[in-house]
Amino acid sequence: MDDNNENKTHEISPDPEREAPVSEFEPISPAGAPADNPSARKRRFPWIWLGVLFFILMLAIGVFWGYRRGIARRLSREQTTAVEVASEQYLLAYQDISAGNYQNAKARIEYVIKIYPQFPGAPELLRSILMNIEQPTPTATLAIIASLTPAPSGTPDTRSAEEAFKSIAAAAAAKQWQAVLDDVIAIQQINYAYRTVDVSGYYYLALRNLGIQKIQAGELEQGLFDLSSAEQIGPLDGEADGVRSWATLYLSGASFWDVNWQRAIEIFQQLKEAYPYMMDASGMTALERYRVALYKYGDQIANAGDYCTAYQYYLKSLAVGPDANVQATAEIYKQNCESSRPTQVTPTQPTPPDGTLTPPTEVTPAPPTPEIPTP
Repeated sequence: MDDNNENKTHEISPDPEREAPVSEFEPISPAGAPADNPSARKRRFPWIWLGVLFFILMLAIGVFWGYRRGIARRLSREQTTAVEVASEQYLLAYQDISAGNYQNAKARIEYVIKIYPQFPGAPELLRSILMNIEQPTPTATLAIIASLTPAPSGTPDTRSAEEAFKSIAAAAAAKQWQAVLDDVIAIQQINYAYRTVDVSGYYYLALRNLGIQKIQAGELEQGLFDLSSAEQIGPLDGEADGVRSWATLYLSGASFWDVNWQRAIEIFQQLKEAYPYMMDASGMTALERYRVALYKYGDQIANAGDYCTAYQYYLKSLAVGPDANVQATAEIYKQNCESSRPTQVTPTQPTPPDGTLTPPTEVTPAPPTPEIPTP
């Protein structure tokens, strides 16, 4: 019995906490804090969904702005393409006028106005073409009818053909080319067959010189029309053809105004070298248009965030001509450019514990050891 009691005394009862198996996946807090519980997960749940919603919202905003910028770029490309097509058709219209094909020139200019109504000179050229189409070609029969039926708006010319011809020669000697044109029309009404070769020669000279004068006075469209009319009588000389080419190039550059500043700069850069003071009805010379196009393109680049390149275009504009407003904006772009550049950190010399800085000691290099020849 004592043995039994002794056995019971030394018998160890199992500890439920010690014997319970520890789960392999049970979270253990490093500081002894209780493990995560469902209430904590419920508190984090709304924040997770808010983060997801914020991400979706930002993604939608990015897609929207990307779509808007894509549409803007597409519209800009379409407008530039329309300007290029209109310029090409405008030049072809002048070729049709030179060939006497006014109906085809009319169709081309109407197409130019349709795709790009702001094209400079197109409405004026269309009116000139329509006037030429409506004006009948002078013939001997029409001259007789005109002489029998005086024009109600003017006084009939009672001069003889010889007197009218002398007036043509005098006006040509005085370089009064508009008077030459008026006298040519008068002599055709008096006697259409009188010295036709000489009259045609004066007519050509009047149209040629009057066209150049109009272009130099800023009436580019009218001058180009006169030169094209002169070319129907005879080929243009080098000077007249050159003036016509530069005037056509000016109108092409003006068509890119406010549409494609980079293309406008390229065109007016050529003009300011060869014909800097050519202008149109606006009164802006090629040199002035080049200066303005430079800083306008700089503004466009600055709006895209590239202030350094914009500042360079502003400097080019100021090199063409001074402008207080351009100078002030150039200073702003210069400051923005400098602030946008990454700052370079200059390495500093470590400070000794006592706080005194000692200048670096110069080490004098040792002279090279002469090589001793081996015997």
